[in-house]
Amino acid sequence: DSGTLHCDPHPGNLLRTPDGKLCILDWGLVSQLDSDLRLTLIEHVAHLVARDYNKIPSDLVKLGFVPEGGEAAAQDSGVVDLLTRTYSKRAEGGGFANFDVPGLFDELRALSADAGAAIFQIPPYFAYIAKAFATLEGIGLSVDPQYSILNDTLPYISRRIVNDPSPRTAGAL
Repeated sequence: DSGTLHCDPHPGNLLRTPDGKLCILDWGLVSQLDSDLRLTLIEHVAHLVARDYNKIPSDLVKLGFVPEGGEAAAQDSGVVDLLTRTYSKRAEGGGFANFDVPGLFDELRALSADAGAAIFQIPPYFAYIAKAFATLEGIGLSVDPQYSILNDTLPYISRRIVNDPSPRTAGAL
């Protein structure tokens, strides 16, 4: 909600106080996500969950994964198909233990080679999000072997879409 992202949220860095509040013990890996990026992430997940795949290429440009004007190339290259398959598989739970990581990398390499240009890139901010999600998912998997961090984001995203006064979140609905 605030845009503050703790990128290393393990029990040694965070503490729950007796009154239920979050106490951050180590601010070493903390990043700020601006409101536009937060809304775009909400829209993107809403489009994926709703299988509104026509909006994914535009989302990827807004999120910085695809260069400006690269929507059609992203669609034609198979990036959107790969992303939606990956999201669906990750939503099944179980972390990367139930995921063909080498196959994913092979597919990404093939897409890059076929595209002939930088059609898909990883924006710098995403490393922080990936680190936070990997840490949280690891904690969840230690309790439940079928845990899915993606599925745990859906109630938050649903609340934001329903309660946020922004016309953009209403559009995601």
